[in-house]
Amino acid sequence: MRPVGPYLRRYAKKPFHTDVLRDNMDESGVLLWVKAEPFIVGALQVPPPSKFSLHYLRKISTYVRTRATEGGYPRLSWSTWRHIACGKLQLAKDLAWLYFEIFDSLAVKTPKERLEWSEILSNCMSEDEVEKQRNQLSVDTLQFLLFLYIQQLNKVSLRTSLIGEEWPSPRHRSQSPDLTEKSSCHNKNWNDYSHQAFVCDHLSDLLELLVDPEQLTASFHSTHSSLVSREAVVALSFLIEGTVSGARKIYPLYELALWQPLHAESGFSKTSKAFSFYKLEAWLRASLTGNPFGISACLKSGKKLAWAHQVEGTTKRAKIACNTHVAPRMHRLVVMSQVYKQTLAKSSDTLVGAHVKIHRCNETFVYLLSPLRSVTIEKCRNSTFILGPVQTALHLHSCDNVKVIAVCHRLSISSTTGCIFHILTPTRPLILSGNQRVTFAPFHTHYPMLEDHMARTGLATVPNYWDNPMIVCRENSSTSVFRLLAPCEFYVFIIPFEMEGDTTEIPGGLPSAYQKALGQREKKIQTWQKTVKEARLTNYSWISALGKPIYAPKMSKAGTKITFFEDKNFQGRHYDSDCDCADFHMYLSRCNSIRVEGGTWAVYERPNFAGYMYILPRGDYSEYQHWMGLNDRLSSCRAVHLSSGGQYKIQIFEKGDFNGQMYETTEDCPSIMEQFHMREVHSCKVLEGAWIFYELPNYRGRQYLLDKKEYRKPVDWGAASPAVQSFRRIVE
Repeated sequence: MRPVGPYLRRYAKKPFHTDVLRDNMDESGVLLWVKAEPFIVGALQVPPPSKFSLHYLRKISTYVRTRATEGGYPRLSWSTWRHIACGKLQLAKDLAWLYFEIFDSLAVKTPKERLEWSEILSNCMSEDEVEKQRNQLSVDTLQFLLFLYIQQLNKVSLRTSLIGEEWPSPRHRSQSPDLTEKSSCHNKNWNDYSHQAFVCDHLSDLLELLVDPEQLTASFHSTHSSLVSREAVVALSFLIEGTVSGARKIYPLYELALWQPLHAESGFSKTSKAFSFYKLEAWLRASLTGNPFGISACLKSGKKLAWAHQVEGTTKRAKIACNTHVAPRMHRLVVMSQVYKQTLAKSSDTLVGAHVKIHRCNETFVYLLSPLRSVTIEKCRNSTFILGPVQTALHLHSCDNVKVIAVCHRLSISSTTGCIFHILTPTRPLILSGNQRVTFAPFHTHYPMLEDHMARTGLATVPNYWDNPMIVCRENSSTSVFRLLAPCEFYVFIIPFEMEGDTTEIPGGLPSAYQKALGQREKKIQTWQKTVKEARLTNYSWISALGKPIYAPKMSKAGTKITFFEDKNFQGRHYDSDCDCADFHMYLSRCNSIRVEGGTWAVYERPNFAGYMYILPRGDYSEYQHWMGLNDRLSSCRAVHLSSGGQYKIQIFEKGDFNGQMYETTEDCPSIMEQFHMREVHSCKVLEGAWIFYELPNYRGRQYLLDKKEYRKPVDWGAASPAVQSFRRIVE
């Protein structure tokens, strides 16, 4: 096998252009590789039905050719496949449609064609009408057979099921494309070495599956005289593509195989207009190399993206890499791993049309607000992912306590625990094996470019099957593996970033039960606030009346007052406070504007002064972006007690426990890097006054309040990392 890295670097030197093959063939040979997308998107991450074995697929190959006039060959209609799958293979109709639809979603279609199909389905009033429309569909027969065969990628052998993974071979130890470049990669759908090994190990079977049965023996094996038709090689281009060394254009397999100077090697005969089986197989084996646009090449030679910070206390640094600067359309990858305790938000050309893999993230908010090709989220914990429209597949594996908010063509989940999915999808969500306590809920957010991104990916608002999941692997008879979120538990989600665009509300709206629940909650809040106002209750009395004991409020100094408003520009219901309040979110469902009439206040995202904090001096804040809020959620507040002497002094250290270089200042600092040439602050001493640390330069990003005392490490001021890039004094 040829190495991948140097080849990818040759691609990176200049952009692709339309070279002709003859300009390069005299210099070097052909390079072929196995395409990633059929495996990333097409191979369902579950052991395939036993009837998808080579034995049955060979029978199907023979059968469809005898039904050429009945929608069997060269294109396979849904009605014929339904007859084969349900009548002969004894598969459930839903499962038969699932595989047919997954393969159809891989076909090259314009967004307009996808939207037209969604409109057709949304106009169907019954299951019979839906079936009538499905009967109009057909797929390439030979490619569909290959698609069914590659489902064996995730087949579990008897040996593996009994004793676990095979003892790793030297090849696997050295070449496994795990995110840490070790040998523990179990997701074969993203492992390009697994793709290549699968095709190489089964190449004879794949070719025999495509060959006309008349060219095979009674036991379905090839002979030295067996011929492979041009149509079969065109079908094999579903899995294999390539180029000529030195060229910048990618060609489907059949174009390279049919190119005249390669006829002797590929075995093509102008007389028979077919390929010699054995010459073609030998040429393919000799020419196959690693995928220059696979995940291994991306991690080894791709562009590293500085989208995340290093967090103190973690042993591994966050890794984000992409190949979008060199990869053509349909080959773009973005891989992110080990993002910890951060908010990562991107809407970038780097993401557009990319296959995205998110791996081992913990306690993180990730916003990827661009149209995406596919997304895989694996081994993540306690995190929230807000995604732009996903054109093909969104898959979660081995995740705990994760929330996903997305519009996607298809959702599938495996080995998840306690995860919540707010989705809009035209296909039934797939519950694979190993899931516990799954919750499905309606899609409940929007951002300005969302509808434009949905149009670019061909995703519509109807039909929407978020509430009708399909259990593909039923490990027991219980249906309690999932539930639908109760309307009384439902809240909308606000994306806090300013973007250009026209979307101002949730596409398609909310289901009536959830919209009604929101209205009822709002009415209860209004009634309660009216009662409180008429009874002239104190803050502490409000808490007692609600029966929810929390910290008793600490009275602030005279003249301090803050007012929270539900809507922008100081509109809607409001809540006044002149003292510390540990939980006021029961009075306001959201907060979009604030008026500080006295003092300086710290407001918190969560109750009991937890979560993201924002420092607000006296002034008017007409929308949450004005206090740099991530969303419209605030739950607690307290007044900041300033030094009466008006003196300010702070010392910052480049190492923990007050070690390393120390800098002292009495003034605000908009950029620590520019002023002190420090990238991080690991400890500090506040000698006078109160100060705010900011994660980003120019007083942006997450904020931390520092009173007069010593802080030996970042956790002492409430941070997960030493990422401090600016700071300033809190003054009246």
